[in-house]
Amino acid sequence: MNIFEVAALEKPVIAMIEIPGSKSYTNRALVMAALTKGPVTLYNPLYSEDTEAMIACLKTLGLRIETSPDQIIVHDDISIVQNKSYELFARDSGTTIRFLLALLCLTSGTHVIGGNARLNERPIKDLVDALRLLGAKIDYLEKEGQAPLKIHPSALCLVSTVYPKTAFSGHLGITIDGSMSSQFFSALLMIGPFLGIKMRLRGELISRPYVDMTIRMMHEWGVEVLQMEEGGYHIPCGQLYQKKEYVIEGDFSSAGYFFAIAALTESTLTLKNLNPDSAQADRKFLDILAKMGNEIRIHDQGITIVGKQILPLAIDMEECPDQVQTMAVLAAFAKGVTKISGVRSLRLKETERVQALKNELAKMGIKTEDTHDTLTIYGGNPHAAPIDTYGDHRMAMAFAVAGTKLPGMKIHDPEVVNKTFPTFWDKLASL
Repeated sequence: MNIFEVAALEKPVIAMIEIPGSKSYTNRALVMAALTKGPVTLYNPLYSEDTEAMIACLKTLGLRIETSPDQIIVHDDISIVQNKSYELFARDSGTTIRFLLALLCLTSGTHVIGGNARLNERPIKDLVDALRLLGAKIDYLEKEGQAPLKIHPSALCLVSTVYPKTAFSGHLGITIDGSMSSQFFSALLMIGPFLGIKMRLRGELISRPYVDMTIRMMHEWGVEVLQMEEGGYHIPCGQLYQKKEYVIEGDFSSAGYFFAIAALTESTLTLKNLNPDSAQADRKFLDILAKMGNEIRIHDQGITIVGKQILPLAIDMEECPDQVQTMAVLAAFAKGVTKISGVRSLRLKETERVQALKNELAKMGIKTEDTHDTLTIYGGNPHAAPIDTYGDHRMAMAFAVAGTKLPGMKIHDPEVVNKTFPTFWDKLASL
């Protein structure tokens, strides 16, 4: 087992860090590029296990994709997919398996797609049900409601071209449960222009900012998504994705760890390559840190956080769930009780994140309580401990934040950060 011991900062620092491109934007852009008559050049992409899983799957389908450190060129679109059998491996990437499941329903050929054991256990039934209602032919190969899946040719296949000349002259209506995963919605939205879809929402849409991100990107690529009065979405048929170049903005999920380090160590950190008007869900973490007593400055050079203190809060983080682990680690240092609500989606991620947090915070001497949708942290004086990461990149990075304050924090299996932020340890060392 590899172990990384985090070096605590001896005093507050002033530093500048460049944040890599967004995973969420990169994987969405790869899908949209595959639906666009190419070539399409993506600038400032993120290379990580999740995005490399997407690239590898698209290459397996026969798309020519050229990669270099600063750009990705997608030369082909899904019209080149041949009528034969394909096996796709999504590794541990939820966006890859969910986005590609929808995409594959538009292609010729027979496809089997799955991932590693934990990914195959994650929810996918609602997306399968919605695609079946649209006319897709999908089988479960092992367990009902879980990957791996087999996608057969159906009436949705766009065999000759990705241009929307399908048999669907009207609009297809579906209703989908919004409480499971925003990725289901995003997957359906992105194939919407080829089918003409009216998507109605059942229940509350979880992680809505990620859907807003998808819609904003579709608009930038020339596709209009209409909001219906009852809260659903209408994607008119006959629209085309038309981008030839697209710049991937910096990743607020990755930036959150360094914003948290600034707050915890009373440092002043400036993060470059971030869009202050971003639609990314984790942009909201800056507002939370401001409520905790820290100063946020937005300027031409980037976004600066002047760390001052960690105050306990009662906060709903349903719209930025990827920052809950970081918030929980900060709360361990706050003098008082922090209550985080909106955590139910964390129980269905790379690991059962709420339980993992409780386990590791207990090692640090921090009491916690939870319900299905809340996590309460009784902050105070945490001590250093060896941290298990459960194969979860965000567990490693969140608890590394504590290591910048507490000497002796040891992170097991530090290489798990390769899923979304391969250069994390180098960026941390630069402080």
